[in-house]
Amino acid sequence: MSGPVLIYLSPYDILRPRTNQVSDVRFCEGFAQNDCEVHLIVPFVYRNDNIPKEEIARYYGLEKDITVHYLPYRFKSDINGKWDAIRVALLDFFKVLSLLKKMQDKDDVIIISRSTFLLRPLLFLRKIFPNTFDNTRIIHWAHDFKNRKSWIKVYKDSDALLATNSSILQDMVKAAGTNPDHATYTLNPITASQVKERVSKEDARKELGLDKINKPLIVYTGKIGINYEQEIIHILGAAGKLSEYQFLLTGGKPEALKKWQQWCEERNISNVRFTGYLTDYTRIRYYQQAADVLVSYYTRQGHDIRYNLPNKLCEYMLSGNVIVSPDYPATQDLLHSNNCIFAKPEDTEELAEKIRYAINHPEISHQLAMQALEDVQQITFQKRTAALLEFFKRLKNKSSDS
Repeated sequence: MSGPVLIYLSPYDILRPRTNQVSDVRFCEGFAQNDCEVHLIVPFVYRNDNIPKEEIARYYGLEKDITVHYLPYRFKSDINGKWDAIRVALLDFFKVLSLLKKMQDKDDVIIISRSTFLLRPLLFLRKIFPNTFDNTRIIHWAHDFKNRKSWIKVYKDSDALLATNSSILQDMVKAAGTNPDHATYTLNPITASQVKERVSKEDARKELGLDKINKPLIVYTGKIGINYEQEIIHILGAAGKLSEYQFLLTGGKPEALKKWQQWCEERNISNVRFTGYLTDYTRIRYYQQAADVLVSYYTRQGHDIRYNLPNKLCEYMLSGNVIVSPDYPATQDLLHSNNCIFAKPEDTEELAEKIRYAINHPEISHQLAMQALEDVQQITFQKRTAALLEFFKRLKNKSSDS
């Protein structure tokens, strides 16, 4: 392989595919598609419903192999709290040192993580023993911004900063006093295989058994939990005001579905379907492509609207269906008035009104959806990581010259 070696430290267990896990795995695949030797280090959480290790490529829709290293400690439930985080950080620390020892002959090794906590021990050790990290660069990929001393120190000490959107990037650079030339944003891309595997609305509905629906189909694909309930309340509330439409929401554990089904029953809302948690993430595309309108409507509850960029937005744009979303700073790198219908945030009436507008104005909705589809064609992990490798190369050359 001609590219650098990439070591990616993920704080997430990938044997249960969820939004963050999918993002990390596909980010790694993008580098592998650009001829990098990729090592993904992940914790292991024991669950009866884990996907088989040997079927990661199928469940994540990968076309290129990556090497996955599972940390030796077996967690029995989701990784939560300080002590779990410390265990993962220590195990990651020693695993990275072991890999670096085997890679002493490599010219260029790049360590990336979205977790500042996982990078701190490595950045600290590098200050004490810089020779341990010869030809190695440590890079933070930020999905959020925190104005905390411990986070800002990681921003300052990293060799480069990546962020999912320009809103995060600007505040990180400002807080850390980093050279803007050492920072860039990535968005939350789609994969090359997702672009190639698009299906028609009719085929998607047949695949899901939705072809008999004779109402406009409004789809939300995302997290349905017991916490952060305002997002779901607004969407279900809009469904209650649009009884002539069929709403469909993917995701959710049994206890969450029970809560929201009961919530709908208490309010006589009968036009909502819940799929529950989908183990096979690749099937979510069928729901997105089956829709007449796609909704992304997160709120301030549980999110910092300045920084939160939903992973699903690029997938929504790829569907060829119109999107209804709030206009938040973090989404402005992707969404604009020519490819999306914006709804006032945290306003159920407004959300219902904009969904009705999208259905009642099919020509406008089609035009917006086609623009979104055109806009997203270049936002694949393979193309974005190719640009990142050029970015890293320029930084390395500048460092060598100085």
